[in-house]
Amino acid sequence: NAESEVLDDWGERFREIIRPEACTMEFLNSQDIKMNMLHDRALTIARCNKGEGSLRLSVDEKGVNFEFEAPKCDIGDRALALIKNGTYTGCSFEFYAKDYKITNRAKEGENEDLLITHEAFERITALTIAMDPAYEDTSVAVREDWEGLSKNEERLKQEEDDAREARHVLGERVREIGRECAILEAATE
Repeated sequence: NAESEVLDDWGERFREIIRPEACTMEFLNSQDIKMNMLHDRALTIARCNKGEGSLRLSVDEKGVNFEFEAPKCDIGDRALALIKNGTYTGCSFEFYAKDYKITNRAKEGENEDLLITHEAFERITALTIAMDPAYEDTSVAVREDWEGLSKNEERLKQEEDDAREARHVLGERVREIGRECAILEAATE
C-alpha cells in the first residue's frame, strides 16, 4: 500500500502500489523465489522453492520479510560486507503482473502521472538486495547468528573448563613427581 519512487520503463514514467492481497504467504509458498544482489541471477545467494530452502519468507502488515544465512563463499561474503558498510540499503523484487489497474492522476494540461496498482501477481521470481530500491521503505540488514554464537560460547566455555581441569591434573602430577624425586634424593643420601 506504499507508493514506489518514480519508475521509468523505456521512457514511460510511473509509480506502483502493491496491494497486500498480491503477496500472501500462500502465494509465496507456491513460487520458486531466488534472493539475488542487484537483480543479477549470477549473484544468487539463497532460494525458496515452494516454501522450502535457504531463503525464509514471511508476510506482515508492512509487506514481505526475508532472512537467509549468507553462504560462505565470495558472493555471500560480498553481500555481508556491502550490507554492513551501507552500500546496499534496500530491496526490490522481480515479478510478472497479473491483475492491475492504471490510473492517470495528472490534472488537465499536466504530464501524465501514472499509478499502477497491483492486485495480484502471476509470479514472483526473485527478491534482490539493492542500492537504489524503488520502494524507499525497504531495508536490509545483517544480524549475527545468535544461536550459532551461543553454541560457540558454550563450546569455548567447555574448552576453558577442560583446559583448567587439565592444568589441575598436570599440576598434581608435577607435585607428585616432585615428591617422588625428593624421596629418591633422600634415599640416595
